Amino acid sequence: MKHRFLTVFIFLVFAGRLSGSDTLRLVFIGDIMQHMSQISAAKTPDGTYNYDSCFSFVANEIEYADFKVANLELTLAGTPYSGYPCFSAPDALAEALKKIDINLLSTANNHSCDRGSKGITRTLDALDKLGIYHVGTYRNIAEKTFSYPQITDVKGIRIAFLSYTYGTNGLPVAYPNIVNLIDTAEIANDIKLAEKYKPDIIVCLIHWGLEYQLKQNDEQKTLAQFMTSRGINLVIGSHPHVVQPMEVQTDNAGNIKSAVVYSLGNAVSNQNYEHTDIGAMAHVAVVKNDTATRIVDCKYSLILRHRPAEKGKTKFYIIPANTFYGNRQIFTETEYGALSKTLENTRKRLNKDNKNFDEKTD
Repeated sequence: MKHRFLTVFIFLVFAGRLSGSDTLRLVFIGDIMQHMSQISAAKTPDGTYNYDSCFSFVANEIEYADFKVANLELTLAGTPYSGYPCFSAPDALAEALKKIDINLLSTANNHSCDRGSKGITRTLDALDKLGIYHVGTYRNIAEKTFSYPQITDVKGIRIAFLSYTYGTNGLPVAYPNIVNLIDTAEIANDIKLAEKYKPDIIVCLIHWGLEYQLKQNDEQKTLAQFMTSRGINLVIGSHPHVVQPMEVQTDNAGNIKSAVVYSLGNAVSNQNYEHTDIGAMAHVAVVKNDTATRIVDCKYSLILRHRPAEKGKTKFYIIPANTFYGNRQIFTETEYGALSKTLENTRKRLNKDNKNFDEKTD
């Protein structure tokens, strides 16, 4: 169990060892999924599992960030491992995320209850063992009382993380476990609770929307407006498995008030629906000085799934778009052509639909 004040203390100590910069750089990554083909790909000859290669290309892309967040859309429930529809991935997946310095995982999603109480509890146990923060699911009410909202202090900037899901695929949440569900009254109360800890920014990680839809629906737009109007600064969405529009809201002086990413899409999966082979990462810069804390920059970058055949089985890699063309030799002509088209079409769509949320070019 992570006590919120212990979390703050640890980050304050760490922050004191940093360079003293007042700019905090955050990266948000989309859905981390594990279908059986991915589990098979990670199995080594000695029977253990290793996912390091999957994240090897993207590691340098996010190395610069001070704090990294992703959506863990599966459980770490132990054996037998399984893919869709009830996910349980090897702990080695979380170990690989730790190696690329993922700091926090959202665990509230429609697959939270795939393996019942054991799945919820063992997932949290595995993340705690690795020192990865988590938000959205809890062993019991006592744990939630102590650790929600998740408060972290990075480089002297305090962040409150909230997390919710629209549901759990009809599976019950076994007592005494808790999965945070979307409820506007609860969200409003949680915002007030977060404000008691005087955060510099409030971030909501939310599992919502409709699968495979390229645009946000009215429910997402209404809920986003509800949250940002009550003080949430960043809304980061997941669940549709495709990239949806992103928008930055500014005041009359042009300062950023809030930002909404309706869906980052997949980081990695074996889904074959159209547009599920490309995802996005959100890059957010926050600056704090003596008078105020402000979000000063919001950018996105695109990532592509690469599934080559190696030694008789499919392997999985996440390829950042800005290194895609430089790694042409790793793709077959067919895959290179398909991914090039996907990348071009996604960029055109986001250039049209995004509001003040541009692609990261450096």
